[in-house]
Amino acid sequence: MKLFLRILFTSFFILNYDQVISQELDFHSPIDAPFDLSGTFGEYRSRFHTGIDFKSRGVQGQNIFSIEEGYISRIEVNNYGYGKVVYIDHPNGYTSVYAHLKDFSFELDKFVRGEQYRLRQSTIKKFPKKGELKVEKGQLIGYSGNTGGSFGPHLHFEIRDTDTQDALNPLMFNYKYLDKERPIIRGLYLIDEDNTLVSSLPLRKEIKKLNDSTYTTNDIEFSKKTGLGIDIYDIQYKNLFNQNGVYKVDLLIDSVLVYSFKMDRIKFSQNHYRKIMYDYMSAIKNKKKVLKVYTPQNADLSFLRNNNFNGILDPSKYLNNYVSIRVSDWNNNSAYLNFRIKGTDSKDKISSYDGIEILTNQNYEINKNSSVIEIRKNTFYNDLLLDILYSGDTLDLGEDKDPFRSSMTIKLPQSISDTLELRQSFIGRIKDRKITYINSKKDDSYIYANISSLGKYIISRDTIKPEIKPINFKQNSNISDRSSIRLRLKDDVSGIKSYNAFLNGKWALFEYDPKSNLIFHKISDNIISEGENILLINYEDGVENKGVYKATIYY
Repeated sequence: MKLFLRILFTSFFILNYDQVISQELDFHSPIDAPFDLSGTFGEYRSRFHTGIDFKSRGVQGQNIFSIEEGYISRIEVNNYGYGKVVYIDHPNGYTSVYAHLKDFSFELDKFVRGEQYRLRQSTIKKFPKKGELKVEKGQLIGYSGNTGGSFGPHLHFEIRDTDTQDALNPLMFNYKYLDKERPIIRGLYLIDEDNTLVSSLPLRKEIKKLNDSTYTTNDIEFSKKTGLGIDIYDIQYKNLFNQNGVYKVDLLIDSVLVYSFKMDRIKFSQNHYRKIMYDYMSAIKNKKKVLKVYTPQNADLSFLRNNNFNGILDPSKYLNNYVSIRVSDWNNNSAYLNFRIKGTDSKDKISSYDGIEILTNQNYEINKNSSVIEIRKNTFYNDLLLDILYSGDTLDLGEDKDPFRSSMTIKLPQSISDTLELRQSFIGRIKDRKITYINSKKDDSYIYANISSLGKYIISRDTIKPEIKPINFKQNSNISDRSSIRLRLKDDVSGIKSYNAFLNGKWALFEYDPKSNLIFHKISDNIISEGENILLINYEDGVENKGVYKATIYY
């Protein structure tokens, strides 16, 4: 008995350690703006969202502060992902992250730009030595922006466990904010977990709202092993229209809690499981975020491990039961979806399916006519059937209904004799009558590429070099009244692969914003001389169509 209590206490301590310690800390606010959130921890993104997003009054340039004393352990400038980002290690064992910044503070900007000019690179990743770049609690470190993979001005803010680099819910750290609104439940879905070889769209059940907190639907009869999915979102307060994720989901059967998870900690190594924690087909075909209220097959997610029951309903066990799904936000505002389930004998006809059975624990090399498909172990999350066709010049891998865990290789035959045509050729994905460029390689027999989704693929060609146009200056113009030089650099097919700019023969830093196809140079870098200046920009796209831009400007 004593051993059992010791184990129970230890488990409780481990599960609650983060919240106990975090509640003792008094972190500074990371942003000089109201505590309005446009994104919450763990919600649906290309991966699980590993932080919270602060709105920045709809503009860029809000002051960003270090939440605690420490030192900068990592600083990056990237055209994608987190854009301009700062990582700060704190002596209490946590790391804070500030992403999508417009600019760094004066001291940090001087350090970063010095490294960019030293390396002659516009994108960099630096890991300063411990204590090299110290910061104080509340110190200005930058300004909110929209850099990288951001689609509006905001601050993406994270707190991590420094030792493990696990992402922690920042709301555990005594940040108080207004939220009196309950989560919204938009839909209930039944997901077939019986025939996992063949993916299909979940069955949507109509729900109705009974009052401010409660929803219901008609009794549900089911004859297969079934998982429940819900389409939900949370709002912080009325007139703040962002649809955020919820914090906690509970499944109760006959008023007994049988399955539960909450978003407190996410391991980055498990982040990709978002693809199966949300129903993939609903996301791809209907743009619906259907969250599974059960543990998907082969989903190694630590925040689900406290459940003894996987949440999948067996019709032989649940013959007539009362179900309640409770969804809650961080401030414990909750909404409920209540209904009855009735397991029945299967009356479904046995269906036959075409395709090659792909087992996750095996490697495959599949030849279709002259094309080759190479599938490595664990390319997919689950076993599946693939119906592959290669007709004419198009490889059809079937409907995009099964998510990839890692990429696979396709090889399409080529007999192109012209070297220019071969260089300009690539494998493209056909979707919505458009061809999307995929980085490709060539040999004497094939053009090949790594792909991460099913669908149709074809060999295509990009014959046009990127387009470049000045925005805020003209040939032979005087730029003395400008703070920057701006140009539009774009390529509609294979994208911009690289560019290098020179002023009077010296390498010049031009930052790049791919969302707006913009490159720009800050006059304050002091590269431009008084009088005449020669600007030269070399650029190329993904298939090495190259161009040169040259202009004379005066200062």
